[in-house]
Amino acid sequence: MKQSMKKLTNLRWASILMITLVIAMGLGAESCKSTGKMSKKDRKAAIALAKQQLTPIIDGSTTLSLSDQEKLVNEIVNKKLNDPTINDMIIKSQQAIKKSYAERDKVQQQKVDSARANLLDLLLNKDGKSAAELQQELNMIKSQNLNDSDINDLVAKVQNKINSMGSSAPLPIKTQLENAFQGIASAAAGGNPAEADKIIQNTLQYFTAPDAPVLIIVYRQGSTVDYDKPTTIQRYLNFCKDQKKSMNSVDAIQQDDSGKIKELDLIKK
Repeated sequence: MKQSMKKLTNLRWASILMITLVIAMGLGAESCKSTGKMSKKDRKAAIALAKQQLTPIIDGSTTLSLSDQEKLVNEIVNKKLNDPTINDMIIKSQQAIKKSYAERDKVQQQKVDSARANLLDLLLNKDGKSAAELQQELNMIKSQNLNDSDINDLVAKVQNKINSMGSSAPLPIKTQLENAFQGIASAAAGGNPAEADKIIQNTLQYFTAPDAPVLIIVYRQGSTVDYDKPTTIQRYLNFCKDQKKSMNSVDAIQQDDSGKIKELDLIKK
């Protein structure tokens, strides 16, 4: 009996020892994971992914914003892959991002300088433009959303000048339409689609309906006239927005009894 009890006790201790060993091994594995160390396989995969992510930043083909590029590079740096190729690519990526920021700032400054010169011209108004003409040009500058304090101050001064001029005779409908076409294109080119959409909606009010026909003359010699494929005013206005250009002038306008435009003929500039 004593011999049986002794064997049972030894078996229990063996089981406890085995369980303890298994737990210890598990804790050891968790400890390895918590250190953040990668296996050779994981490190190899991380290096391959990092190369794939950094390459378009270096060669300029990435579609990520500059802030997202910076975030991605920092994430790769924090992985501490300690790979010579990756380290070199990180440096090149950081240099590429820095260069892109410098180029963006240069373009922005050129826009600000151009806007400042135009605003000063509007303030002087040497050409004696009407309030409506000044407002149209001011709106084009405002649509660029330059977010510059000096430009904002000048915009306010020009707006006050326009307001002080009082109402004047409206521009001819032909001029209003062509200004609208250019305003839509300029707003879109300036990265302000919301302003372009606003001008589109305002312009549609001149027409009997958004599907009022628009014919574009591509060739005219004497009595021979060739037209491009017919379109509608809404499609044409959106075309100006998409192309970021105003490529046609108003050739003829047909209005209904209420003065709304029921058909518009354009001609290539």
